[in-house]
Amino acid sequence: MMNAETKITAEAQAKEDLYYMVHKGIRFANARMLVAIGQTDPADDAAVDATLARLAEHLEISRSHLEHENSAIHTAIEARCPGGSDHASEDHGEHLNSFEELARLAEDVASATIDRAAKLRRLYQRFALFVADDFAHMHEEETELQPLIEKHFSAEEIAGIHQRIVQNIPPMKMAKFLRFMLGGASPAERIGMLTGMQTGMPADIFNGMMEAVTGAKWRMGDWDALERAVC
Repeated sequence: MMNAETKITAEAQAKEDLYYMVHKGIRFANARMLVAIGQTDPADDAAVDATLARLAEHLEISRSHLEHENSAIHTAIEARCPGGSDHASEDHGEHLNSFEELARLAEDVASATIDRAAKLRRLYQRFALFVADDFAHMHEEETELQPLIEKHFSAEEIAGIHQRIVQNIPPMKMAKFLRFMLGGASPAERIGMLTGMQTGMPADIFNGMMEAVTGAKWRMGDWDALERAVC
């Protein structure tokens, strides 16, 4: 009887979702970035410069996320299920084109004079289209690729894929990802995420990471301060 129960528990072991939490963060950041571009006063040089700098950082993180999926997730899928990631890879190619176009439109805004308002509007509209495409793309990954991964990979293998992604992200870039993810997470998800990180990291590394995320010294358990910093 105990053997049967043990077997059932093992077979029912939950498998890590490689997409959901990071996608929540990207959706959150995409929405805030779109609003920020739309609210920017084209006559305010400092505001325009700040928005364009924020957009450049946003596109950098988005590109990094795409590269992580290509190198770690798509490679694993193709090794075990050839063709399984083809459509997602095509979407990623379109995303790369979008990043280049958005960067050019941002340069147009930066160099504009009397027509800055029109060029800022063009950037806003193009970014809105990118966000719409990205939302649809992430939904497909969560509802089609994640089940495919769960079907063909064990819980340990999926955890290994995630670990390889995390290990290849430099600390300062990880802090930027965490700002997205913690901002988009529910309070319970934030607690679970940071409790796990604190357990698995040296205290000085964890504290330094959180200081980079919040912009100030942060005490574990001060969830209100965290929400103010990331939301």
